[in-house]
Amino acid sequence: MKQTQTKLFDFSDVGLDFCAGSKNLFPDRFKRMLALGYNSQTVASVSVAGNQVTFNYGVSHGYVADRVLKVGSGPLAAIHGGEFVIDSVTATSLTVTIDDAPISIAGGFTTIVAPLGWELVYEKTNIQVYKFKQLDESDIYLRVCFQNQSARRNCLSPCIGKSFDPATGFIIDLNAIDENKAITVPDNGFKWEFQVHASAIYNDYTYAQGYSTYGKGQVVGSLYHLAFLSNTGPLAGYGSINAILPTLTHDYDSLRYPILIGSTYGSISAGNNGTTLTYAQAFIASTPVIFQVTSTTSGTASYIDAYPQAINSFLSTALDGFNTTTAEPIPLYMRNNGQFLGMIAAGAYRLKYAATNAPSITPTLTPSLTSDIDLNSNILVHSLSGGNSAQYAVFYAFPIEEIKIA
Repeated sequence: MKQTQTKLFDFSDVGLDFCAGSKNLFPDRFKRMLALGYNSQTVASVSVAGNQVTFNYGVSHGYVADRVLKVGSGPLAAIHGGEFVIDSVTATSLTVTIDDAPISIAGGFTTIVAPLGWELVYEKTNIQVYKFKQLDESDIYLRVCFQNQSARRNCLSPCIGKSFDPATGFIIDLNAIDENKAITVPDNGFKWEFQVHASAIYNDYTYAQGYSTYGKGQVVGSLYHLAFLSNTGPLAGYGSINAILPTLTHDYDSLRYPILIGSTYGSISAGNNGTTLTYAQAFIASTPVIFQVTSTTSGTASYIDAYPQAINSFLSTALDGFNTTTAEPIPLYMRNNGQFLGMIAAGAYRLKYAATNAPSITPTLTPSLTSDIDLNSNILVHSLSGGNSAQYAVFYAFPIEEIKIA
């Protein structure tokens, strides 16, 4: 059966239906994707043909292919954790692959789009704290301070730590980013940015209402990682990546953390030019890191990563007659002196695109879905850009595949 550890969500999904600017909807949508699931439907009947199992709902269900379906009860709930990738859909039915499925299955059970499996351990007003896992299965926490100022940009203040205070919701890990440990209103520091303009107009917009302004939005994640791929505005080059990814680093206590990728846009009440590579930042705990080698006098590269990543977007025809673009693991360097710290262990890779023959960076066309021809995995492609054309962009691949293989 197909892996279900890493899951894909779309801002347009029935049960989500939000855009990058709809700040009032974000706390609820986070809970649905990370912990609760969404779009609960009741199966009327089931038909089985070998390992092809079809759920008939009798009404329009709103599910789409490639989402992971969670079965709430019955014999299928005990198989593969009750989670199955949706292979295909019609308006009132869907088909999944289930090895060793019972020949006869009664209907009457409910299904939802499965969440990532994170645990919501604290919630008060605009603050949520989630427990998730590192690759060694140790617990770690994400504290999110959502935007609660109607006329400000839709941005969140994230903080990762190995410990939190259940009474206050504060991160109490000494290695965590100090400015976001107990923040109650997103401020001018490190943030997850979703909106280039400071505006209240979009606060409750649906996906369709916000599409012409913000384009596409998708999320890929697992119990071990999370990546929001969206656009902060309507112009090319406004692609935004906000993510938590596992790392493999030197053996220092202060580096045994996931990487937190976001940005520092400047004034919280103003708009910006939207070129997201210009403001992108990343941290391992409180250590600022970059993805490119630097040997400048100050020891600080101007951007988190360098563009373009290659002279040509495809392998030489001497190697491959097909237009094949390679990807590489992402190295991590200490921002203030260029020293090598480790690698992003899984979840994201840097794509070797040149200034031409690169994917579109137009918001209505990105993130885009492609595939790995060797592993038969779907991959989301998205970029950070320092300008309004692909020659200024760095493209990243987010595969929908297992992060940790037991």
